[in-house]
Amino acid sequence: MIVSGGKQMRFTFEYQADAPTTVKRLLARHGVSHRLFTKLLAARAITVAGQPTGNRELAAGAKVRFSLPADQPVPPSAGPIVVVHELPNWLIVNKPAGLASVPGPSNPTDSLVNRAAGYLTQQGITGAQPAIMTRLDRDTTGLVLIAKHPYAQGRLDASDTAVTKTYLALIHGTLTPPAGRIALPLGKAADGIHREVRADGQPAVTDYATVRTGHDYSLLQLSLVTGRTHQIRAHLAHLGHPLVGDALYGGDTSVVSRQLLQATTLAFRDPFSGQLVKAELPAPVAMTKLMA
Repeated sequence: MIVSGGKQMRFTFEYQADAPTTVKRLLARHGVSHRLFTKLLAARAITVAGQPTGNRELAAGAKVRFSLPADQPVPPSAGPIVVVHELPNWLIVNKPAGLASVPGPSNPTDSLVNRAAGYLTQQGITGAQPAIMTRLDRDTTGLVLIAKHPYAQGRLDASDTAVTKTYLALIHGTLTPPAGRIALPLGKAADGIHREVRADGQPAVTDYATVRTGHDYSLLQLSLVTGRTHQIRAHLAHLGHPLVGDALYGGDTSVVSRQLLQATTLAFRDPFSGQLVKAELPAPVAMTKLMA
């Protein structure tokens, strides 16, 4: 939940003990890590009956409340952000091409996470600290899950739920067989940028199915069993079917200037509510036009 204090809004949570316990044990059962608990203590952000408290004994029925401190907030950006689905602790957004997921040396203040911080700041959140849960390459488009705060990030990381995604990709030529699994290890190439199939690489597994074939191109649906850097791009390039527009891996850029790869579906079980959350995008216009 989010509570307001004057002009400030903070992410605040309240839990009730169903049996005698301690503050730390109660919060640990609800996904508060030792690291976060230490931060909450230092900020005097935990209260029982409205009074700041440390790790004390609790009787059954006691309610513990804590507010997340504004610790090292992400610099907000006023850049546009397309929110596809919003929940109390999560954003699912549609990332455009050309925007990095997180800050980098070339642009430390206008990445997707900076724009998420700007979005939350506009809602009145104090010290917004969003976190990207599912990164995409700069020129890959589509659905990205963002935790609105570190507590959500930690709860999802510590849970046994997985974020599942499927991708649409436009490739050169036709894959044979039309559906299957690519299990080829990937490692860094000599230039330190490319990923390539190599015996000493990390295990990398990609499932694919052909959605449609044309004279020059094929439309694929893919899902990742593992999540290596550039996995889809490197696997398809190795098989001789690079993504259309993928200059880094040998794709033709004469018809489009960036790789035609989109995270089209995303699903996860919200560890706060237990709700199964799903989002989906239509195929990008550039893909459908080329296939037509």
